[in-house]
Amino acid sequence: MDTLSLNRLKQIAVFCQVIDNGSMRAAAEKLGMTPPAISQYISQLEKELGLPLIYRSTRRISLSEAGERYYRHGKKMLIAAEDADDAISEIKHTLEGELRISAPVGLASQPLAQALKSLLIKNPGLRLTVLASDCGISLVSEQIDIAIRIGEPEPSSFIFHSLGKTARHIYAGTQYLQQTGNPVIPEDLTKHHWLGLMSSSDFSAMELMHPGEENYSCQPAYRMRFNDLNALISHTQEGLGLAVLPALEVQHLVKTGALLKVLPDWQLNPLPLYALTIDRKQSYKVKAVLTALKDFFT
Repeated sequence: MDTLSLNRLKQIAVFCQVIDNGSMRAAAEKLGMTPPAISQYISQLEKELGLPLIYRSTRRISLSEAGERYYRHGKKMLIAAEDADDAISEIKHTLEGELRISAPVGLASQPLAQALKSLLIKNPGLRLTVLASDCGISLVSEQIDIAIRIGEPEPSSFIFHSLGKTARHIYAGTQYLQQTGNPVIPEDLTKHHWLGLMSSSDFSAMELMHPGEENYSCQPAYRMRFNDLNALISHTQEGLGLAVLPALEVQHLVKTGALLKVLPDWQLNPLPLYALTIDRKQSYKVKAVLTALKDFFT
């Protein structure tokens, strides 16, 4: 390999470190270099490529369209280098290093802890950073290794990993049902207050299914809406109305009686549960965590 090729590999590695660490100063500290040296590497790379990769400001950096694509392919190179270390980890049967996961707020709490508990106990060198959010988090800008998501996947260039489906049911707090009475038939649902999330799925009609019965469709009139699942669960638990909630996220509240399932014999369509990764070729850490997630959720 000639000198130019070796220099380009170092430029790519420096560029990816800048994005991974969020600034040139942080990348310089990580690499044991000076910020001016880091800036020189990036400027030289942009000059040779003929396109800007990073937009700089006094507070932050952001990727151009070319920068985002270049980062994605540059990470593949770095992952290939990490695979050499991962091969040793496989021999030792241990997992080490940091892995970043994003997940919806509800799944990021108890379900994710249950799914990964055994893996974390067996591999004390494995470190996880979990970003809990009900809004989509950018895999590239947040350096996410695995993004867990619920619902119909949108078209993207990321790699899709099915984790099965997650059930949904109608729930209410005990106090609310004591005050209003428990719905007996689907038609009773129109008489109740409804709580929901501020998502596009809440604007469509709700389809209830029962073996041997005709499907029942209704459009809830929402009294309260939330942009956070935990807020929706808390207000439902406090007795302010009915809500459609994912079963995994509230199973602990159902066990304690804090939430009750309404019309338990009627079912809603489950939602797809899946994970996204940037590259088809995953490191040993990512493979192990994906396996643990699939074993738990499917």
